[in-house]
Amino acid sequence: MKPIIIAAPSANCGKTELACRLIAGLKGAQALKITRFHRESHCPVHGVDDHGDDNCDGCAPAPSGFELVEDPAVLNTPGKDSDRMLKAGANPVLWLRAAPHVFEYALKAAMKRFDAARPLVLEGNSAATVGSLPGTVVLIWPQKTRGVKTSVMPALKRADVLVLVEAVDSPKRRWPNTLKQALARNGLEQTDLPEPFWLKADWWRDSGGSGESALLERLEVALHA
Repeated sequence: MKPIIIAAPSANCGKTELACRLIAGLKGAQALKITRFHRESHCPVHGVDDHGDDNCDGCAPAPSGFELVEDPAVLNTPGKDSDRMLKAGANPVLWLRAAPHVFEYALKAAMKRFDAARPLVLEGNSAATVGSLPGTVVLIWPQKTRGVKTSVMPALKRADVLVLVEAVDSPKRRWPNTLKQALARNGLEQTDLPEPFWLKADWWRDSGGSGESALLERLEVALHA
């Protein structure tokens, strides 16, 4: 099966929540949480929108190139994305932490640890930067984002599934301005992207909404394509 790669323009876009919903709906799902260390001299997460206490795994001391975390004591830490994936039913769940210059090698090494015959959800923009990795790229983009990371651009260009999230204070089914701006910067049009699945602004409060159900059905087909 081709893995499902979930990407988003910034932190707090619902990437992990969407990953967990898919994991819960895919029988025998596995999961890989991906953290690539910052290329920037400053952290693009800490201090954004005055949230100086943001948690950022990309700021943690870098190991020698990369590490594949499989220690249950770490993966089951309350609040960690890996813990949420485990609670959603993924088995196994691993966490890849890698420096940019060895990322492709590290990802290929991590992929060998999973059963290719079962669904695999990869959570992290960086997986979409590896052109040699086949996969179904799911791009989730809410109306309001905390900027737009450069790491999302490869996912934008190879998105197979587009998930747009409405906002409470915006007209329904309006394409996010940040997405339209990102398309323009890359010489793309809205028609270059797949027809979007629309989720309500508070979709994460509900379970099994129509948009979510249709998305899951689409991905189940893609897995076996």
